[in-house]
Amino acid sequence: MALRIGRSRLPQLLTKAEMTQAELARRIKLSESFISKVIAGERKLSVIKMKMSAVALDCNMDDLYEWIED
Repeated sequence: MALRIGRSRLPQLLTKAEMTQAELARRIKLSESFISKVIAGERKLSVIKMKMSAVALDCNMDDLYEWIED
């Protein structure tokens, strides 16, 4: 089975956590513009940044993106 990263789920997770993009960016030491690009699908988070985001948002790393089976 092959998987690829789909759409970012950050908007929903940020809303659920009552957190702004700026706050998440600050917590994981990235720029707010980078977070915006992740949400737009222009960039992807590294594994370390995915783990840091998951901790900040109180979710699993798998929850950060939709996963597409090929």
